[in-house]
Amino acid sequence: MIKQGNGPDTLEPITSGARSQIVDIVKGIAIILVAYGHTAQGVMHRGWWSGPGAIFSDFFIYSFHMPAFFFVGGLFVIGSITKRGKPRFVVDKLKTILYPYVLFALLNVAIGPLIDRFKSGSSAFHWKDFLLNLMDGEASWFLFVLFVCLMLALLTVRVPAWLRFSVAALVGMTPAFGPPLTNQVLRDFCFLAAGMWVGTRIYRMEGMRLSTAALGFVALGALQVAAIYLYGPPSRWTYIGLGLTGTAGLFLLAKLLDKHLIGDGLAWVGRASLAVFLLSNFPQGATREVLVRVFHTHELWLQLLLPTLFATLLPAIIWHQQDRWRLRWLFQWPWP
Repeated sequence: MIKQGNGPDTLEPITSGARSQIVDIVKGIAIILVAYGHTAQGVMHRGWWSGPGAIFSDFFIYSFHMPAFFFVGGLFVIGSITKRGKPRFVVDKLKTILYPYVLFALLNVAIGPLIDRFKSGSSAFHWKDFLLNLMDGEASWFLFVLFVCLMLALLTVRVPAWLRFSVAALVGMTPAFGPPLTNQVLRDFCFLAAGMWVGTRIYRMEGMRLSTAALGFVALGALQVAAIYLYGPPSRWTYIGLGLTGTAGLFLLAKLLDKHLIGDGLAWVGRASLAVFLLSNFPQGATREVLVRVFHTHELWLQLLLPTLFATLLPAIIWHQQDRWRLRWLFQWPWP
């Protein structure tokens, strides 16, 4: 299923072009894993979950869910640049990526005194540290790194796709050096470059046989599980490979779920992925506190599932109601 449009259900703040139900399902699964990963880390930091299961869960999720977002972010970049032109492309990314990055950094500072006592750890606020973190991407690394990667894509748009990806992969496997921002960009740009290489050929998955998708998903899933179980967290050398195999597995799973109610629900969440990324910490933390202070429970499955559920659903509802509730300014620059 391919859709087009500019309303809140079809607005794509990270990429441009025709919508693909399969791509939206991938984003939905990935952003749910982001919410779950943050929830699980909060539970682990509080000492409510430990042991091999907790460690495996963390390593497994982080081996592919962020690479999947960078890959998706690259799929329609070339088409967007061609359609909009380079100046307008830059302005669009300033409005839809860098603007919410800065806005939510400021909002988090503003409400910090109200919510710091509910966090597992906090530090005193200093404007100098805040501004330095804002400028080097530490305020919210993903959006900042994504913006820089998209600017790199713009600068290299005339480079052959295979060459761009090959160089990015080789650089990404080099030992870490420089500030965290440099390290993150060099590590993750190869996934965006891979998405640019695939481009609109991703639509060919619409015609893939379900049996082929199922066999591929099982094989890649088993590979991912075995690699993490046997070797632990991805190293600088294996992160790229596991990021790509995990992303491919997500796309095959999305193909299996396409045209089903579950797939429709995941695509609905996927279209709201920016809102979930920006807002999920608030309902997540609130749900955790309600479970602890009202229901007096540290029950693991409740502490994992309920905060993840509300961290996903509430921001998604806000995203899809942003025009009715006049909240579009939360997610993109509100003026022409």
